[in-house]
Amino acid sequence: MWKKENKDAGRSRWYPFASMEEWELAAWLLQNVGHNKIDQFLKLEMVRSQSLTITSKYTFFQKIDRLPQRHGTEWRCDEISITGNIANDSGEPASEKVELWRRDPVECVRELIGNPAFRDAIAYAPEQVYLDNERKSRIVDEMWTADWWWKTQEKLPRGATIAPVILASDKTKLSSFRGDQTAWPVYLSIGNIAKATHRHVSARATVLLGYIPVSKLECFSTVNDARRLASYRLYHHCMRTILEPLIEAGKQGVSMVCADGCVRRVHPIVAAYVADHPEQCLIVNVQENHCPRGTVHPDDRGEHVSCPPRNTQNTLDLLSSHARGDTIDTLPHGLRTVYEPFWDNLPFCDIFSSITPDILHQLHKGVFKDHLVSWITAIVSEEELDRRFKAMADVPGLRHFKKGISHVQQWTGAEHKEMQKVFVVLVAGAVDEKVLRMVQSLIDFIYYSQLQLHTTETINALKHSLDVFHRNKSVFQDLEIREHFNIAKIHAMMHYVEAIWEKGALDGYNTELSERLHIDFAKAGYRAGNRHDYIAHMTTWLRRQEAVKDRLEFYQWLSEGSVKATSESVSEDNDNDDGDNNDIRFTPSVTPRAYRIAKKCSYRHVPLQRLQHDHNATEFLPALHAFIHIHYPNTPFLPQPTYVYNVYKQLKIEQPWNQFISSELWLDRVRAIAPIEPRGRLPALPGVFDLVLVIEDLAKFRQQKLAGSSPVDGLRIARLRVIFELPPELGRMAHPLAYIEWYTPFQRFDPVTNLYQVSRSSHNRRPNAAIVSVDHILGTCHLAAKCGAEIDRDLTSENVLDRASVFTVNPYLNFHTFTSSGLYCLSACI
Repeated sequence: MWKKENKDAGRSRWYPFASMEEWELAAWLLQNVGHNKIDQFLKLEMVRSQSLTITSKYTFFQKIDRLPQRHGTEWRCDEISITGNIANDSGEPASEKVELWRRDPVECVRELIGNPAFRDAIAYAPEQVYLDNERKSRIVDEMWTADWWWKTQEKLPRGATIAPVILASDKTKLSSFRGDQTAWPVYLSIGNIAKATHRHVSARATVLLGYIPVSKLECFSTVNDARRLASYRLYHHCMRTILEPLIEAGKQGVSMVCADGCVRRVHPIVAAYVADHPEQCLIVNVQENHCPRGTVHPDDRGEHVSCPPRNTQNTLDLLSSHARGDTIDTLPHGLRTVYEPFWDNLPFCDIFSSITPDILHQLHKGVFKDHLVSWITAIVSEEELDRRFKAMADVPGLRHFKKGISHVQQWTGAEHKEMQKVFVVLVAGAVDEKVLRMVQSLIDFIYYSQLQLHTTETINALKHSLDVFHRNKSVFQDLEIREHFNIAKIHAMMHYVEAIWEKGALDGYNTELSERLHIDFAKAGYRAGNRHDYIAHMTTWLRRQEAVKDRLEFYQWLSEGSVKATSESVSEDNDNDDGDNNDIRFTPSVTPRAYRIAKKCSYRHVPLQRLQHDHNATEFLPALHAFIHIHYPNTPFLPQPTYVYNVYKQLKIEQPWNQFISSELWLDRVRAIAPIEPRGRLPALPGVFDLVLVIEDLAKFRQQKLAGSSPVDGLRIARLRVIFELPPELGRMAHPLAYIEWYTPFQRFDPVTNLYQVSRSSHNRRPNAAIVSVDHILGTCHLAAKCGAEIDRDLTSENVLDRASVFTVNPYLNFHTFTSSGLYCLSACI
């Protein structure tokens, strides 16, 4: 369309800018420089000498505002007058005016479902997927594979297409050091678009729908919670206004051009609402000490009892009856006296089942950090817990809390996740069996709830974890740490299974995305302006940003011949940025995975004595002799003490695609780095020798998938000491080699934790060492020292692998080890 308009008008493709250079400068300024600084930049003598047609901030924004926007999702501002219940100085009822900024949700849906960038990541009809031909094990991941879409599709005319509307809202503070400026954004997306695309903010699969006004409502008194109730009613009034276009569109459908070019009759229907617990209760109009999804009694929320689902029509009948004064009793089930909730006329919408679990606030920040960690601290003591965190062995992808956790000032979801990776093996031995079983069941629940794809087996495992928690939670009452478990976030866990069956895997509804969107849709716009009338300015700023992004995609389409979604690589557990991008990739020979290694060795011509001293490779030469005898049995030459070796620092192993985690490439980094001496102001750095999972018996490894085989058959843990090339005097290997020191095989098993235990393997009181080809290394792993009630105070992160005698194999290092390594019996069934 834009291409044709420019051609018909005889304009340059860079219109309204004079040239490509001027357009690139304007786009960069708008996306990276605050509005107040643009004028200063354009007045620089160097810039003025370039003969630009944009000479000031005024002319700059004139040109930016000429850029068209797709689909016309313009902003509207509604002024809302509020009359309070107190009198002003004139004796009249006090009043207040607020502004509601909003967009048309139907046009937003049209923009999303018709965006050709999503052509390969969008679905228009529900489907059911099974792992087996007998249809006993079902797969649930995207919304279109879950039950809600099927049930709703049956209520619509034949040929109708559902656009499941996913709403999210979260109040956020804009000012950091002064003032109390706050914004309340409402976001919209659709369940037709794949979750992986949603998670990439730059893909623009979620749009800003509006800003709910934030007001103190001082025209109301605080008596009998009048002000609080007025704020509830204001929220519902605003949401009703924002979503009103969905009523008719949801009933009758709207013709829309979809991403594949086909025209469909689309019914946008509210399917999910993502929010934290206080806002969930605000949405469904219940008090915060009640469940937003069900009618369980508040005193029973801590028990493992059924929570009957709320019924939309029954709820509306109760509110209507109470509003007419037919009953003077208090509304049942914790309902608030907001008689016209915004969802009362939304077609095919069950607002109560639309409330999705909030993994960030309910599990990471709530059940884990606020409750489980505090309970364990009360048993173990803060000092002992800190010592155990300090003594955790370093491993790529794992944060090391060098000072423990008691000194962390600001907690985020990232810190909570890092603690969860080691928490089970950390408290093992410090607490009794029942406490440990309860701890492990909660961590298991958190891990299973985050899977991006579920099967019947994983959902059963999720349910089993919750059952184990409730069976063992009374131990904290016995220890007088808790009097009850009437906690909203613990109760919410019982709704996770039903939510997965209804709406799909829960990673598509996490409030982490909403908090990330605040940066682009609220805070960046606020900081770019002068802080006056900031909501209006933020909408203008956002419109200009979208116009520039649309034009950038247009130019990309012109140059490449197609529209491509912008994507950003996000891998939560991937810690591979070492500053060396000169890796070369080797295709697999023994294992079904490739690996990458630097084109040039980090250290060349390293003598044997240095390997023995710096890498502690004391058995290097005997191990290399044994390797040569096996692979070169007829060679007349054996490695001599005078030989030198080319040594690498690290190896990156491509992990196989894991359907439970992500379709993105994930690299596992393993290191063998010698200590570094202090230089000037730089302190000395200890050596880093990672633990790895190695194929010891290739025949057993290749038979793993046979009936009766264990996932760890043929595998063994070892410590990586040296990655090197075979000297040219001895021939040339297809792959670099690794000197490793074995741990004992997977034989000892802890029946309480269901985790393996290993020790350092020795032969004649010397390390049991070997040389292996690096393509036998499957990836990194993690061991934690097995301790009693108190950990050895001499253990540190640097020496724990050398001083401790028995270790517990930690499957919680990342989702790959949890779901596919076989290091944990529950994960072996997946």
